[in-house]
Amino acid sequence: MQETTSVPKLKKQKVVLQKVKSTAGTLNNIIKSHKFYKNKKVFYPSLILSIVILYYVINSLFKTTTSDVPTYKVNKEKFLVTITESGEIRALNSTSITAPRVRGNIKIVYLIPEGTFVDSGDTVVQFDPAEAVNNLKDAEAKLEIAISERDKVLANHKSSTSRVESELRSAELSFELSKLNLEQMKFEAEIKQREAKLNHQKNELSYNKVKQDLESQKIINQSELNKVNIDVQQRRSDLEKAKKDLEMLTLTAPQPGLVVYEMNWNTGRKVTIGDAPWSGMTIVSLPDLSAMESVTFVNEVDVSRVKKGLPVEIRLDAFRDSAFFGEISSVASLGKTKDNSQIKVFEILVSIKSKSDILKPGMTSSNKIIINEIPNSIVVPQEAVFEKENKKIVYVKNGSSFEEREITVGEKSENYILVKKGLEAGDEVALRDPYSVVDESDESGTTSTIQQPELNKK
Repeated sequence: MQETTSVPKLKKQKVVLQKVKSTAGTLNNIIKSHKFYKNKKVFYPSLILSIVILYYVINSLFKTTTSDVPTYKVNKEKFLVTITESGEIRALNSTSITAPRVRGNIKIVYLIPEGTFVDSGDTVVQFDPAEAVNNLKDAEAKLEIAISERDKVLANHKSSTSRVESELRSAELSFELSKLNLEQMKFEAEIKQREAKLNHQKNELSYNKVKQDLESQKIINQSELNKVNIDVQQRRSDLEKAKKDLEMLTLTAPQPGLVVYEMNWNTGRKVTIGDAPWSGMTIVSLPDLSAMESVTFVNEVDVSRVKKGLPVEIRLDAFRDSAFFGEISSVASLGKTKDNSQIKVFEILVSIKSKSDILKPGMTSSNKIIINEIPNSIVVPQEAVFEKENKKIVYVKNGSSFEEREITVGEKSENYILVKKGLEAGDEVALRDPYSVVDESDESGTTSTIQQPELNKK
């Protein structure tokens, strides 16, 4: 775009305006003067003289102001409709290091400085291990209790089994003895034979019962042993999990790379020591610097105009003289609030086509999204367009003065506005209202409109 002329301070305008007011006041006093009104020989010449003085003062005022008004010369040029948003450079591809999925709350107590180049295995993040250490001690204690309970159960099983086996052996012996005794009673009286037979049957029943009790006791013992073994196995698993949780509180680099902190959306800033991230949250990333992109956000009012594939000019805040070119690779479908405000923004990813060593992850970028390009357009700075009686107007320079002209406007960019009708190439327009002056006594630079003072009719 064309540069505008410099704006000189209008030091003479206030003085001239004061002259206008003074002269108008003098003329007003002349008209009200009863003596001059009665003395026509004095009145009329004085009136004519005052009018002439007022004319020349006003004429000199307008010559001064129009010559000091900054202007812009209109040309036909390519008009760019743009949206500029700040963003941040990041690698297109990177390895993320995330918060571990462990029981309980975690808090960052150590972060390797951002920008550090790490080797594989280097410690990058350390979380507070206090809770994990307590969990580990608790798991160890529970495992010891479970093992002790199993040992107790095994001792009880050994005792009960030994007792039943002893009873079984005794019952077996009684059964065998009664059996021999029954054989010996073949030649005895019938009543004795019958008594021996009943005794043998009794011993047989006792033997079978004890034998069955032993089998039942074995089943019960095995069931109880299985239960305590499962408990011990569970406690061992809990202990291994507690050990693993403690180990996971130290995050190491899986590969060499440059450390870049990620955003903590709970706080609206990058992660820092003392943060309590959720499980799976990305803490730092190790970017691939061979392909870069810029991440920015567009207000919900403008997102409908932003499309995938639109060209973007990227500049770094740290290197304003360097420009990089890219295009929009992704437009988020869902909006989100940013910086605890109620305004919804949509994430925009800009793929950077250029390559440079100065492009580093985390650098602040300015992203000029080119929405539209209109060739051979008449454009003027937005400060050259004024609204008067619901009409858009400009002040076109005509010799030593300015004339008011109505225009029809179209699209506008951040600084310029398209003029569809009312101006031609070569026209010179004012960049401020030429009929207003800056009140130098006011530090805010307020303007006052120059008007012809009205005469007191009385």
